[in-house]
Amino acid sequence: MEHIQFVHVFYYTTVWYVSFLFFVWGTVIFYIGSQGQKLLYSNNSPTQVAAVALSLLVTWFLGLRPVSSEFGDMWLYMRNFYHADEAPYFIMNLRNEWLWNNITHFCRDIGMNVYEYFLTIELGYVGLSFATAWVLTRKNLWVAMLFTFIAFQFYTYGVNGIRNGLGCAVELLALALFVKPGAKRMIAYVLMFCALGIHRSTMLPSAAAIVSVYFIKDTKIALRFWMASIVISLVAGPFVEQFFGALGFDDRLTSYSQNQLNTAYMEKNFSHTGFRWDFLLYSAMPVAMIWYVTKWRRFNDNTFSLIANTYLLCNAFWIMVIRASFSNRFAYLSWFMYPVVFYYPLLRMNLWEDQDRKTALILFLYSFFTFFMFFVYYFGTTGFKGFDQLWWR
Repeated sequence: MEHIQFVHVFYYTTVWYVSFLFFVWGTVIFYIGSQGQKLLYSNNSPTQVAAVALSLLVTWFLGLRPVSSEFGDMWLYMRNFYHADEAPYFIMNLRNEWLWNNITHFCRDIGMNVYEYFLTIELGYVGLSFATAWVLTRKNLWVAMLFTFIAFQFYTYGVNGIRNGLGCAVELLALALFVKPGAKRMIAYVLMFCALGIHRSTMLPSAAAIVSVYFIKDTKIALRFWMASIVISLVAGPFVEQFFGALGFDDRLTSYSQNQLNTAYMEKNFSHTGFRWDFLLYSAMPVAMIWYVTKWRRFNDNTFSLIANTYLLCNAFWIMVIRASFSNRFAYLSWFMYPVVFYYPLLRMNLWEDQDRKTALILFLYSFFTFFMFFVYYFGTTGFKGFDQLWWR
């Protein structure tokens, strides 16, 4: 199996975002005129089939991308794949990402080429996201998957940080099952352990979920902790970063928070370090949704409470280490829950009489940030080659 050749690597990101611009805004136009709640109560089988087809298309498009430095760490993953069979299989432990290494080793052993390997990883990434939507909302999977695919960093972690993306996809399904007692919760624990074997940083959302189920069940407490984290970050941010780095939570956090990267590299790649008010504003949108659903409308849903509290606790952690280099990697430990925080209440809770119209409006605003970030910040370098030299740079 070979990579996709009809789209040049420089146009790949552009094709992705422009395609979803039509998918999303076409859906918005379809529902914006509705005065009812078809999204909430109908079971539209054609859109269910369309959601499956779209998920398969996304898997194919992202999985069979060309091997190129345009996709960040893809070269590193390719190199690791070709050298995977030089070492024995890893045993299960908490000191390394044993499951990720063994998946890579297995794919190499059975004779896959590198494109089939990336396609397999993408199948897990997209498939687990689809499974989460299926568990949480059996109806209107089309809208749920649109929320998933146009999330700010879904594409990035599908083509660049694929190990982190796959680990968080496993974690997301675990969260969807964790609220249920009995066998489903045991499956969730197994999935959390597997996520840890793919990327150790997933211990944060796992720990936050456990705290949310057994200790902090009131979303009001989690909301207050999230707001307090902003004050803590502003007052004692550097101290908190060093504290978490010393805990050994993740090797990357230790190096980033303790400024072990050389100055030249930092100046070249990170012009926007420090307290990121723009990303904090982005992170606050789900917080506003959580506050509206749980405190203003007083909906009491155990599944949403678990997801909401887990998001708040994980995002609060990121806010406290927000000044660290590559802090977006830690933001993703809460941002991977971003689409669920929106689509679950919109597709499961009777919030408004004209819920179709308001859902369409929220979907439009939700997608606007992603499209804005692409066209303003990334279009020049990931869209048309040389375009950045002719416009704002």
